[in-house]
Amino acid sequence: MIAAAALTVQVGLLALALTLPGFQVRQVTVVGTHLITTGAVVAAAEVPEQSIFTINGAAIQSRVQALAWVASAVVTTELPATVQIAVVERAPTLRIRRDGTDTLVASDGATLPGLDATPAARSGIPVLIDDRAGSPQTIDPVLVQLLGSIARRFPAVFGCSVAAYLWGADDVVSIWTSTGWRAVLGHLDTEDALRMLPAQIETLAALKGRLNFAKPDFGYVDVEAPAAPVSGGHPGLPAEVTAALLPVAPANQLPPAASAVAPPTAPPTPRPAPTPTPTPSPSVSPTSGITLNTPPSSTPKP
Repeated sequence: MIAAAALTVQVGLLALALTLPGFQVRQVTVVGTHLITTGAVVAAAEVPEQSIFTINGAAIQSRVQALAWVASAVVTTELPATVQIAVVERAPTLRIRRDGTDTLVASDGATLPGLDATPAARSGIPVLIDDRAGSPQTIDPVLVQLLGSIARRFPAVFGCSVAAYLWGADDVVSIWTSTGWRAVLGHLDTEDALRMLPAQIETLAALKGRLNFAKPDFGYVDVEAPAAPVSGGHPGLPAEVTAALLPVAPANQLPPAASAVAPPTAPPTPRPAPTPTPTPSPSVSPTSGITLNTPPSSTPKP
């Protein structure tokens, strides 16, 4: 009788624990997010409104880790009614802008729509302006890694930073710099072109003693043919590049008026450049100004 009474009490307590409103999940907290918005994680988690004692943490973890930008997640519960989700994010390598919309890309090709990213996530990483015609095309993960590596090493070698990469409608890729000149790289949509990219950057670095990259009196350096670089034109950032550098307002706020926004740097006023007569630069022997190791080729991810 005593055992039966004790069992009855235990069953009653369990029933109360499962049904009392005080133990129904009322709060979901998210920690570890710097790039993804909390709302995106909560939406993916789909935490059910049920007793804290019946929460399936493994199922929630699986749903959160299905987000392309989440490397790992840990789900814990806290009495009386809180579920906590701790996430570890992948690091962004490149921000791709197409038709005014941003997409973040990781080194492994994982993508994150700009609307699901915090404003901080969209700043401080190089931007690739994709003006290619037609529907959006996949960026080779190998190219993503190379462009990220170039942007990190650029200031130490050239005395200026990468303002933006521009993939034009003519399929030609250029590096626009913070001091208003650009390096013309040519087509980068084949494996052979990607293998040539490190040599192009090294050729550009070898011109450092002949061209003042920090205070340029030229507008471009064409290194499509690394053995015969050509320079000319006048410095000045195009409006498209300047616009891509403006701070991004949070998704729940209206963007500030154009007159109240200033670019992060003060580039020279863009001027229409007359068609220059290309001037061959002095012969350049490859030096070790900057060296990029080409990552192994991988299959682009959708």
